[in-house]
Amino acid sequence: MIKTISETKVRYDRKDHYIYQDINGEVLWAPTDFFIYLEKDVKTHRKYRKAIRRLFKYINSREKEMNWLGMNDYHIKKFRDWCLLETKADSRYRGEENIAKQTVNFDYLIPIYGFYYWVQKQGTYHPNILGHDPTNKNAYQITSSLLQKEIAESRNEKPNNDSLYPKFFRDCDTRGRKKRDANAYELDELNSYIISNYKGYERASLLLIVKIINEAGVRPVSISSLIRGQFHKEIVDRDLQETFDVVPTKAKQGNTMPIRFPYSTTLHVMSFIKNDLEVFLDKNKVVGYEGHLFLNPKTLKPLSADNITKIFSEITTELGWPKGKAIYSLRHKFSGDSYDKHLAIAIELGFDASDAAIKLNLQRDMTHRAGGSLDDYVEGRNRSGHKTEANKKDLQIKALETEKTRLMLEAQKAFEIAEEQQKQNEEMAIELEELRKEMAHFKK
Repeated sequence: MIKTISETKVRYDRKDHYIYQDINGEVLWAPTDFFIYLEKDVKTHRKYRKAIRRLFKYINSREKEMNWLGMNDYHIKKFRDWCLLETKADSRYRGEENIAKQTVNFDYLIPIYGFYYWVQKQGTYHPNILGHDPTNKNAYQITSSLLQKEIAESRNEKPNNDSLYPKFFRDCDTRGRKKRDANAYELDELNSYIISNYKGYERASLLLIVKIINEAGVRPVSISSLIRGQFHKEIVDRDLQETFDVVPTKAKQGNTMPIRFPYSTTLHVMSFIKNDLEVFLDKNKVVGYEGHLFLNPKTLKPLSADNITKIFSEITTELGWPKGKAIYSLRHKFSGDSYDKHLAIAIELGFDASDAAIKLNLQRDMTHRAGGSLDDYVEGRNRSGHKTEANKKDLQIKALETEKTRLMLEAQKAFEIAEEQQKQNEEMAIELEELRKEMAHFKK
């Protein structure tokens, strides 16, 4: 029986391969071969490795010895519940149990069902590890209709998906406007994914887009239109106070209301221009550059609102976020955070804390058109609000979010440097071995 399972990364032919072994060093060929099968899809590869490691951790935690071929419906359910406890024990967990359940469904159960589905199709490791037989419920250890789905799709028929993942958490519906808000855990998750899966200017661009939406509530259509000249140092030095107002060249329904960039966000944009955008432009010798902050690194063309939405839709789908909850959920998060902040400021200053009064401030933050006659009232309240403890607390939260992202980015960059150094060492070792062979040949 297997007590401990290890994962070892081996670099061969300029590719990373993963070997799984038991405590005696014996290779477990099923997971090893499975990742060779998946190697062309890097993102799926990473997601499935995380799930397989979690599965083996569960197997090792069992009081009674078992191996990976001992998984069945009972253990899939036990694994599911155990994963939920592990997810909720994570320091990033923010008390959203439904979101934690969805994380278990998409990050762990789907990959594990997928692994055993692949094992069943091989026909060599176990004859009845996964399948679905309505007439004999005990025909397979793990019940799933994944095979039937494949058959139906091959015949251009509509598959019955009800039995694909029978042990899914079903009581975790997060639909509704309130549930479309991203939370702090999901913000960390999104930033962490970008840091781990992208590099250079592209990584910096996506992190900045996340920061702008989270801290200024900007729509993708306006983000796509931001240009370098709007953040020229002389303009910022002249106009920057607690916030820096920028009128986007494109906005929803031609809206001309300015976007209020917080002080720290403005400085981050300027740093991005100097350290990432300008370096990228010089390196790629971009011709016909029109000043946009965000470019497609492959085509060198400006990212459109649809491009931005699609990129983040793919990322959040990979993360297992619910359908319809993507980059725009950060704008909903900004809306909720702004409402809470303005309410706290109103209470602290003794101002009108009614919904109608708070929404006036929120309309300005969200660049929704508001009555012009109320501008002076809103401006006066905002000037006083910057000095309140509620506003200071909001700034501290934003600073902590920025610091966490910075630390994750620095850790990833250090890892990449070390990995590149290892790659160079391996290449030098190969060259050295070739030289030794040549010298040995001449000695003969």
